[in-house]
Amino acid sequence: MTREQALQWLREVKQNKKNTIERLKKIGIEEYEKKTGQKPTYIEAL
Repeated sequence: MTREQALQWLREVKQNKKNTIERLKKIGIEEYEKKTGQKPTYIEAL
């Protein structure tokens, strides 16, 4: 694996992690809204 390939792989991993976190936050917020009927504050969402 060349250095360029390693850097590209690292960028992809970071992007996938970011996308996964965003997706899980969205699911968490939706579940909270279903349970309570309220929009979560930032602290509650985390």
